[in-house]
Amino acid sequence: MRIEFPPFAPRTGPPASVRATFREEAGAAAPARTMTLGPAGAFAGGDRRLWEGLSEAERRTLSERAMRPDGGSGPAIPLALDGRAYRASLVRERGFPFRPTPRHPCGLDSSGRDVLARLVYGMRMSVSFGLLLVVTSMFVGTAVGAVQGFFGGRVDLTGQRLIEVWESIPFLYVLILLGSVYGPSFLLLLVVYGLFNWIGISYYMRGEYLRLRPLAFVEAARGLGAGSARIMFRHILPNALVPLITFFPFSLVSAIASLTGLDYLGFGLPPPTPSWGELFAQAQEHRWAWWLVLYPGLALFVVMLLCVFVGEGVREAFDPRRRERWE
Repeated sequence: MRIEFPPFAPRTGPPASVRATFREEAGAAAPARTMTLGPAGAFAGGDRRLWEGLSEAERRTLSERAMRPDGGSGPAIPLALDGRAYRASLVRERGFPFRPTPRHPCGLDSSGRDVLARLVYGMRMSVSFGLLLVVTSMFVGTAVGAVQGFFGGRVDLTGQRLIEVWESIPFLYVLILLGSVYGPSFLLLLVVYGLFNWIGISYYMRGEYLRLRPLAFVEAARGLGAGSARIMFRHILPNALVPLITFFPFSLVSAIASLTGLDYLGFGLPPPTPSWGELFAQAQEHRWAWWLVLYPGLALFVVMLLCVFVGEGVREAFDPRRRERWE
């Protein structure tokens, strides 16, 4: 059992809103009816027919009670509404997660933290993780694919069999095992994910090197005495950048989505690290808190869309077909 002791400070003014609950004195079949009063004691949400059905004196009584610094705590107020006798009890609206307010436009999460601030810091964490992962994976995948495609033969065959064996290892199980031993962390997640994420790009780079190896400019470089490393990375690599440029934005989007999914499942970044997936997990626990789904979902969609647009712009900038001219 976890016991929390939140800080307390006595109020010097009325609360932002007070929820009024109406119950029948007979206490029978009819359910309780609620409405919300704003900081000025006026109607702010809920069952409007309740507010409109009250007399001016009853409205004034509720408003004065709601504007008290204690939030209207005290004995229930007897009221007559629609031919029935009610007792209205005022409860200060609190608890987390809390709906969006003018001071917190995206609401508060289950721990009372501002969702907008966690979205911004979560974006920084997700983009940093995606960039580091994609750059590392492309560097390793390019090196492995270049060696396989350039040398071919037994080197290529042995490398492919080893990659197939390595690819068959379940990534999620490895992450769970290492996370339970060493504890979840940003570095551990980056290293474990990077150990498996380079395999896809290595296939494409291997194919590019197999395609470019027998061309004339490679034979010319070999005839001039250039070494294997110089030919691979000085002559062939600039002509084999198509897979890297094409798949970079999609790999970045995939890395961000994977981090969000792992955080949602509880295998990602450790708390209290801000994360979009952790907000989605809170939304599953508090299904009525729609802002915990809407705003992280919009942020994830916008960031992914912008990453794809930036990648498309980079691809068009390096596209050699735009500089071709007919003679």
